[in-house]
Amino acid sequence: MAVSPVSLTRVTQNIRTDFTALTLQQNQLDLFNAMARISTGRSYVTPGEDPAAAARALKLNQALSQQEQFGKNLEYADGVLASTDSSIAEIDSLLIEASSIASMNVSNLTSADERDAEAELVAGILGQLVAVGNRQFNGRYIFGGRRTDEMPFVDALGGVAYLGDTGDLLTRVDEGLTAEVNVPGNLLYGALSSQIAGNVDLRPILSDTTRFDSLSGAGGHGIRLGQLVINEDGGAGLFRVDLSKADTIGDAADMITAAAVAAGSSLTASVGDSGLVITPGGSQVTITDTSVGAVAADLGILTSEPTSAEITGDDLGVRLTSLTLVENLSGGAGIDLDGGLIITNGPESVTVDVSGALTVQDLINKINNAGAYVLARISADGAGIDLFNQVSGTSLTVGENGGTTAADLGVRTLDVSTPLDRLNMGKGVTRMEGKTDLAITAADGQSFEVNLDDAVTVGDVIDLINAAAVEAGVSVTASFAVVGNGIRIVDETGGDGDLVVGGANLSQAALDLGVDRRASSEDGLELSLSGGDVNPTRTEGFLDALVQLEEALRHDDTQGITLAAQRLDALAEEVRRVHGIVGARSQSMQSKLQQMQDASYTTQTLLSEVEDLDFTEAVTRMQAAQYQLQAGMQTSAQLMNLSLMDFLG
Repeated sequence: MAVSPVSLTRVTQNIRTDFTALTLQQNQLDLFNAMARISTGRSYVTPGEDPAAAARALKLNQALSQQEQFGKNLEYADGVLASTDSSIAEIDSLLIEASSIASMNVSNLTSADERDAEAELVAGILGQLVAVGNRQFNGRYIFGGRRTDEMPFVDALGGVAYLGDTGDLLTRVDEGLTAEVNVPGNLLYGALSSQIAGNVDLRPILSDTTRFDSLSGAGGHGIRLGQLVINEDGGAGLFRVDLSKADTIGDAADMITAAAVAAGSSLTASVGDSGLVITPGGSQVTITDTSVGAVAADLGILTSEPTSAEITGDDLGVRLTSLTLVENLSGGAGIDLDGGLIITNGPESVTVDVSGALTVQDLINKINNAGAYVLARISADGAGIDLFNQVSGTSLTVGENGGTTAADLGVRTLDVSTPLDRLNMGKGVTRMEGKTDLAITAADGQSFEVNLDDAVTVGDVIDLINAAAVEAGVSVTASFAVVGNGIRIVDETGGDGDLVVGGANLSQAALDLGVDRRASSEDGLELSLSGGDVNPTRTEGFLDALVQLEEALRHDDTQGITLAAQRLDALAEEVRRVHGIVGARSQSMQSKLQQMQDASYTTQTLLSEVEDLDFTEAVTRMQAAQYQLQAGMQTSAQLMNLSLMDFLG
């Protein structure tokens, strides 16, 4: 044990030792920090050395990381748009070539063999266009919409089916800003037909379980949940109802009733067929919104004038959702699930069994998975189901299978409301103004004619046929086919001849309506004649036009070639319009990319100013730390060099 002499004029050995160790440690730490700064190139090693600079550097690093990610997004988007731009330029060139072939073969002077040879060239162009449609960028299909991992265009049913998505591919290009980076194949190629729009309002009845997200609201703005204010004059007075946590319309009714009970009111709320029903408890009430709310208005129960009468809320506009129960469709009437649908697309005809469908999504899945290349989805207004033909080069029709399923869903391609001018791909029905158009001869030899001047829809045609038959005293009735589609004419005269429907006065109406036919009677069987469905749906793009052109060339059909040429010219203009949109997007993306690169450079400069080391100053400090350490060690050696005199007093 060391013995320190007691002396007020000398430094003790322990103090010398502690001082020496502390000095050397500090010198070593200063040297280590100086060397660490030089090795890392940063002006501080730990945030504690400069908290303000560290906080600023953290924000700048976060901004830089975000800018770098946005830059990568922009580079990818620019690449996709560049590939799209070059692909559309190639499409435009191929369409010009196809249009040139069509123009050269419009003349009647072209032989059938020459046209057949040109048809091979058109088939080759069609194949090239399909190949362009399946083009990829970085392993992703650029014309597949949001479904970029599957080939969008495939051969199907003798045509070309589009299996891609119909949505836009978006990417974030800045804080709170997204941009479209692709053109879906259905848009560029016109690869989906116009919809077979459901002409029946399928919106379900309102029920306690109806969720707010499936309601349009009384004003069409949805339901903006919040507080409403009820004032019961002479009763419970003013009380508030908080509906912010309600999920269904039934929740809202229960919360209003519960709030009334808590306030001492006998007012009640219930769910009606289309909206809320508020029943006052005897006193007059008003229902208003708070200064920042709109829930009472959205629920259609806003009542500014005091009333003691029952308040019937406005129609809340229930929309179809994938979870809507089939039994609730059509205002609670439901649809026929036993019959099913007959979908015919080109050479393929399938019967869709919907008997097990419980929800709207079940119906959609059964149609989409039927193998007919038909896309079913809920309409944009949430009122029905729309069908689309996915195959370019085929005609799609939808009919019944002995029931009323197609009519109930509003997707039967030929029904009472179908306009005549939409038939035959928009050609309509050719009639003889002021003269009869149909001549019908029954099996017993009786006949009558029908004037279709006043007909606007297919339903009108059926009514006029039946009226003319009654007037002529002939037992013939017209209706729709029970299986499939088309106008069905039944002969109940009991004759042994043929039922014949044809044109009168050189009218083409019978042919255009699909009833220009003859039916022979058979013993014991009802004599009927079923026409064809003359309202098929086809895709509207250039692939379908090319299929039409190829078929017309192979069949030596001059009129068909002319029509196809006209379609191609119009569609080529649409392609050029889309090309212009893509070009504008590409320029915008390049400009945004340059801006992001500039912003990233600025952020890096600011970060450098905060974090980067001044090497001249750092080296000077390191050398000073080395000198200090060396001097400290020398001083320590002298301090610790003890002699006998250090202990003598």
